[in-house]
Amino acid sequence: MRSDSVNLKIDNIMEGIGFLSHIYDAVRLVDPVAKKVYDIGDNPVESESKCYEFWNTGQVCKNCTSMRAIKENKTFIKIEYNGERVYMVTVVPLQVEGRIFVAELLKEASDSNLVDEFLGKGKSEIYGMLERKNLLLVKDELTKVYNRRYINERLPYEIMSACEKGEEISIIMADIDKFKSINDNYGHIAGDKVLEAFAGVLEGCVRKDLDWVARYGGEEFIVFLKGAGCDKAHEVAECMRKSAEGFSLEYDGNDISFTSSFGVCTLLKNLSLEKLIAAADRNLYAAKNAGRNKVVSSEYEGGDCN
Repeated sequence: MRSDSVNLKIDNIMEGIGFLSHIYDAVRLVDPVAKKVYDIGDNPVESESKCYEFWNTGQVCKNCTSMRAIKENKTFIKIEYNGERVYMVTVVPLQVEGRIFVAELLKEASDSNLVDEFLGKGKSEIYGMLERKNLLLVKDELTKVYNRRYINERLPYEIMSACEKGEEISIIMADIDKFKSINDNYGHIAGDKVLEAFAGVLEGCVRKDLDWVARYGGEEFIVFLKGAGCDKAHEVAECMRKSAEGFSLEYDGNDISFTSSFGVCTLLKNLSLEKLIAAADRNLYAAKNAGRNKVVSSEYEGGDCN
């Protein structure tokens, strides 16, 4: 249930943008972190639903332009499909008394040149085509795992969702030890090959469709583990560490091996993306200081759990 004060804020917003319902096929007011939708006029989307349910994919959008809009304070446009119609979605950030929402303006694009390539295609084919297009924005070009943008857009939702449901989640900050020496000794192309291999090692230790891996920057990666407490997350990080330690890459007549270090943090209470990453990064730094090729784990504001 919304409080009266929040009701007033939401109603004021709806009064201001409700006229757009006559221009667009649907106008939605969305809290992109909670994924909550608020009704506007005769909008067919129910307020009890999550924003991504409108697209009938059964999952949170990987390319969340609404999160991007509030992160960058800009308007974004994307193409989406709900199994029946293709829509052009315009996303506009709004701020009311310190609380941030987005207005999602949906216009059917079936007659537009934007969707000519979808004509005559089946549902699954259209979903697949759009997913591939959307993933280009949130995938790291080199390693093919998710990128920093995806972390910024997805992790706040994962944190809020876990707190609402009382679920455990953990993140792992992973880093290749002495990566600079690999570049110096074998060249940057070899370094790129090592980054690709390390990303593959990380993905090989997580569960598809539940967990995810993203490149944070340089040789650092973040791994999100859904429903994983500190012990389980430490176990997964050990799997990654041992797999990397036993990996050998052949390049230009050289056998290149490497080790890696891991900082694990398990969420105990609601906190910001920045604080959760900082906690994992502190553990990664501790692993480096302990001699590298190690895993250091902790619960946020808790003690050591390994």
